[in-house]
Amino acid sequence: MTYKIGISVVLGIYLGLVACNQNTNQNSKPGVDSIKIEAEAGKYRNIDTAEDCAKPTKYPNQDKPMALMMRQMADNAQKMKDKVESGEKIDANEFPLIRFHLVEPTDPNILQPQFYENARLFQQAHKALMSAPANKQKEMYTAYINQCINCHQTYCSGPLKRIRKLVLN
Repeated sequence: MTYKIGISVVLGIYLGLVACNQNTNQNSKPGVDSIKIEAEAGKYRNIDTAEDCAKPTKYPNQDKPMALMMRQMADNAQKMKDKVESGEKIDANEFPLIRFHLVEPTDPNILQPQFYENARLFQQAHKALMSAPANKQKEMYTAYINQCINCHQTYCSGPLKRIRKLVLN
């Protein structure tokens, strides 16, 4: 009697699994990833696509003060470049020195003596640019941007592409 009950239970479980398997695999094709099929069928609406993954993150470090200040400095440098190219005088009141080196960086390991030396040289370049007569501004602006490039070649090379766009033509 227990033998017949055991067989009935095993047979019932087997038939139940077969029935469930047929329902879940009805869209499957041999050799094809079932997740891909379900995604193509629209069952997964919030998945990353190759297009989504190919889009770079514009500001991955936006929560750190130094990164925010650096972005402001880049925006200011673009405005300075436009003024220099149009022959307008750059004003220290419009473009004050941003003391980026005094705030929290994204990576605290950059806070080394060379980083602070680069910050000092950047301050000198900023001061020279702001005090330069109109006929020397192109030269001083170039030195200012070169100082940015020099530092970013050692620390945080990610923004170099953007910084190089700030070089005068």
